[in-house]
Amino acid sequence: MSKDQTQLKAFLQAESVLTIATGDACGPWSAPVLYVADLNTEPFALYFLSSANSRHIKSLPIDGAAAVSIYSDYDGNWQSICGAQIHGTIAQVAEEERAAIAEAYFARYPEIAGLIDSPQTEQEKLIGAAFGRSHFYRVTPAFVRFTNNGDSFAGRTEWQL
Repeated sequence: MSKDQTQLKAFLQAESVLTIATGDACGPWSAPVLYVADLNTEPFALYFLSSANSRHIKSLPIDGAAAVSIYSDYDGNWQSICGAQIHGTIAQVAEEERAAIAEAYFARYPEIAGLIDSPQTEQEKLIGAAFGRSHFYRVTPAFVRFTNNGDSFAGRTEWQL
């Protein structure tokens, strides 16, 4: 595995918010979601939980083609700019895969599991119920551009997967 691939995988494990870009009859749209990375598959996969009625899911084309991005928070230093732009497909996870993905997802985000399993307020009950009706989706990358200004200004590495 190359240095760039190692850095990309470490980056994907460290970050938590994936932004999905789609478009529909109303125009372009983007939505942030929490994700968990499975780096043991080839290519890697990213999983997120979302409502089938959300705009970003409803606007996916039949083939599931979409763009997603993940960026670290900017800390005032241009060398800290680091992120991934990914083109690939998004598809709902099959029921037989759900348990394993849910285990990894809720291990990373126990607060979401808490909203579903043990809501404390009426608002949490509503949010938890919505999460409970949601589905897991898989992002399967076909192209990745990894930007890491810590290596060089506008340092980019690209992979066709």
